Amino acid sequence: MKKVLALLLALSMIACLFAGCGASQETTEPADAAAEEVTEAAAEETTEEVDYSTVKIGIMLSNTVTDGGWNQAMYTSLVKSAEDLGLTEDQIVAVESLPEGSAEAASTIVQLVDEGCNLIIGASSGYVADINAAYQTYPDVYFAQFEGQSGDNYCPFSCYDIEALFMCGYAAALMSEVNELGYVAPNPQTSVIRGINAFAAGAKAANPDATVQVVWVNSWYDPAGEKESANSLLDAGIQCLGYNGSTTSVCQAAKEAGGYCTGYNIDMHDYAPEAVITSFVWDWSPQFKEMITQVATDTWTSDLKISDMAGGSATLAPWNADIMPEEVIAQCEEMYQAIIDGEVVVLEGPLYDQSGAELLAEGETFTVEELINCYWFLDNVIGDLP
Repeated sequence: MKKVLALLLALSMIACLFAGCGASQETTEPADAAAEEVTEAAAEETTEEVDYSTVKIGIMLSNTVTDGGWNQAMYTSLVKSAEDLGLTEDQIVAVESLPEGSAEAASTIVQLVDEGCNLIIGASSGYVADINAAYQTYPDVYFAQFEGQSGDNYCPFSCYDIEALFMCGYAAALMSEVNELGYVAPNPQTSVIRGINAFAAGAKAANPDATVQVVWVNSWYDPAGEKESANSLLDAGIQCLGYNGSTTSVCQAAKEAGGYCTGYNIDMHDYAPEAVITSFVWDWSPQFKEMITQVATDTWTSDLKISDMAGGSATLAPWNADIMPEEVIAQCEEMYQAIIDGEVVVLEGPLYDQSGAELLAEGETFTVEELINCYWFLDNVIGDLP
């Protein structure tokens, strides 16, 4: 098995990563939000009464816990959850740099079970097949998979991320003097595609003529490829880039070209203060705390564990006042408040795909399941879906 580490509950780094995130906003799924609030409130009220010593967690990560992106956000969120609930360091086992879709992933699950883990988390979509096979083999172990399926002892988890990504696109369009925006994307996975569409919708809300040109890196971690992709967009006259990834390459490219970008996974401001206008930031601890509490209290459900900005899971880093004009920040805050107040609903119809076909009629919205399975581009996105 790849490098297996007992996580240390040293959270000074985590505090820095998640400090200064933006305000919260409501989801467009009120029933889900209400249920989530009740669950979280119950978890908070019973924290002192619950015996968490019965829980041991294994988490499967596709890269290192210091990758500066997805895996780091997952790792720090789990450690944050552990500290909040009072778990000890020997109750968490992390497996780093575990190849997705490999025989090693399947054998790792066996080893985690043998080590006594009774909650196993697949932190990347590449582990879906392995988790799908394992949960039936181990009915006494609970499994959670990022945007996976469900079973008696198996739940999917995700994040209602479209509001914050919409705001990234909105801010990017306001900062650009040209209609064309760019987006550097890793792989054509559904969560990435959903994010591109939310970014494009936000850009269109700020500028009806805005388009978003997508370049695929075809890798989850390729610093050189990301920088090359960013430069291809910047060299074509694009001034502001959206991003989904785990390196500093795109913000460095924007800085060197005198352009702008939005960060992803963690607050990327300090990597390029002259270029990063804001960042989309994950905090998975609301979902993790819900899972852990359900295991400890024998109240497990196979329901999708999902949180949003109101739940503290999808947030924005502060607007970069050093490079954003006051009037642009004011516009962003006004749009943000409109979303909070329900005056603007993100990805509400009428919406059309690249072919002009109607995706949603006026006033309609997507279900969470439809968003999770998103595999289409909005009509102002330029680029192909492989």
